[in-house]
Amino acid sequence: MIGAKYDLDPKLLINAFIKSWNTNLFCEEGSLRISCRKVSEGSATFLITSGGKVVSQFPIELELLGNPDSFKSSIQSISIPDHFKTKIDQKQKKIAELRLGMKGVSVRGKVVEVTPRRSAVSRFGYQFYTSVVRVADETGAIPLSLWNSQIDRVHLGDEVEIQNCHVYSFGGKPQLRVGKKGAISIIR
Repeated sequence: MIGAKYDLDPKLLINAFIKSWNTNLFCEEGSLRISCRKVSEGSATFLITSGGKVVSQFPIELELLGNPDSFKSSIQSISIPDHFKTKIDQKQKKIAELRLGMKGVSVRGKVVEVTPRRSAVSRFGYQFYTSVVRVADETGAIPLSLWNSQIDRVHLGDEVEIQNCHVYSFGGKPQLRVGKKGAISIIR
């Protein structure tokens, strides 16, 4: 229900729970932040927030977290509202379908190249880090610019989904950028 309310694929949300549990760090999925708050005998308690406000807090059995396939199959019986399925289908694009100026699209692909992190200074004097990765699917490849904490989340060979991204021109060529309400999810 949380996935439907916040326009997230439930399987991506489950991946966020598992990642948060495995890494003991928060994980962002869409506009939600998932934190594994406490692990006790038999379960882990997760806090879900959006924009700093609490959405929900609840426990998940460790048995489910330790067996992702079982966890994902447990949601097969949950019906996803038709308007949500339509939204996903309209936004999901193949790389060959991307055009300059597109906004709010989602792209899935494999990270096939990662450039080294480099330091830069903004026009306001703030230091930041940037890197560019190349994401490819069966239809083509496109650069994706990453900033600061996004850089450490993505590695060569990862299968990723970039949600709510937009296509802009950099150096006269199309490039992806994650929007303010966007997210990068590691699928595998």
